[in-house]
Amino acid sequence: MAMRMGRKPLVVATFVAFALFPLAVVSAHSYAGLVPAFVIGGLREIGEPARKALIVDSARPDLRARSVGLYYLVRSLSIAPAATVGGLLWQAAPALPFLLAGGFGLLGALVFAVTGDRS
Repeated sequence: MAMRMGRKPLVVATFVAFALFPLAVVSAHSYAGLVPAFVIGGLREIGEPARKALIVDSARPDLRARSVGLYYLVRSLSIAPAATVGGLLWQAAPALPFLLAGGFGLLGALVFAVTGDRS
């Protein structure tokens, strides 16, 4: 699919699914409501190969392994405080971390859709 339509639409779809998942979870009020939420969660994988290819392709060929390792290190370190922040937000209101995650995710998807992957 990525070769036919380009990587960007698949990556945007992945980012949108990442953003919609917490919103769908917090909107579910029953087990039946969680089923579509986790279908949305599964759709997060639709553009993962294209997203990872964008990461790899943005690095110089002789530095790709290091660049990918550095990317995952920075990503892991930047999300490490997420559990603590989420817990603090949960104390304010249980839905708040889900709503903020969805909002920031949709904003990020929009930013990528407008500016990302011009290749």
